[in-house]
Amino acid sequence: MGNPTAAHAGSALALLALVAALALKWGEARADELFSAEGGVFHDNNLSRALSAADIVGDTALNAAASAGFLFAPGDRDIMTLTGDLRGTAFSRFHGMSSAALGATASWTRKFGLGAFAPWARISAYAADVWYDENVRNGWRTGVALRGGERVSERLDLSAGGSFERYRADSATAVVPGISGDAFTVLGRNLFARADYALAERWTGFGAVAGRWGDVTASTRIGPEIFEYSNAIAADPAFGSDYFAYRISGATTWEFLAGASYALGDRSSVNLAVSRALTYASGGIEYQSTRVNASLVFSY
Repeated sequence: MGNPTAAHAGSALALLALVAALALKWGEARADELFSAEGGVFHDNNLSRALSAADIVGDTALNAAASAGFLFAPGDRDIMTLTGDLRGTAFSRFHGMSSAALGATASWTRKFGLGAFAPWARISAYAADVWYDENVRNGWRTGVALRGGERVSERLDLSAGGSFERYRADSATAVVPGISGDAFTVLGRNLFARADYALAERWTGFGAVAGRWGDVTASTRIGPEIFEYSNAIAADPAFGSDYFAYRISGATTWEFLAGASYALGDRSSVNLAVSRALTYASGGIEYQSTRVNASLVFSY
């Protein structure tokens, strides 16, 4: 068998080559360059998404992301973008959860009118090849999203949307006879609503609520809930030799987000956000997680 990391890198680079080819094709029209970068730190108090307090583990991580590509304006109300995307996360304790992703995103935005107060809608699609320090989690992330919004006043922006996402794991090694080992492949549907409010010249506050329906993967030590309610089980060495990942279908997750952003200039900002996620599944399975994130964002 070949090197799985090299195979992932090769497939991701092939995807970026396709992005470059499309950019050259579209380059016959006037195109502007795009670039954005983000770096920060976050803490997740239930990284394992465990139910039992004895199995809950938290960790702090550094993360960084960059996107580069092109913007095309085929009309005065339409904008198309095509970017190559790179993302990395490094955890301080559970190094097996550290990851890198290489992929591409395409989007089309339509404004239904002229001026800053015109409503808009955007459809986007993305694909990324993801690999972890513990390669049992390696796979492809794909999704399609639709969102829209409107500035309803000088201070208030509202937006909402939905998406369909899939993560397909590369491998599935069964550890329990008769039960699938494909615990990391998941499908999900998402809906969200968000409000951004300008508090002052440089300060913006924001809040959002989101719902997700579909598969979830949690990691815990072996227990009766794993066998009774899951449809896939796999060893999860990212958290320890005695941890197992299990997939549950038909779960509902509600997430609540609040934060603030301070503009350093026209192209950069410092952001602080706190989110709380609550997941419910059949059999009375419930777990919660809180994430605190601080980041610096730059774009042009």
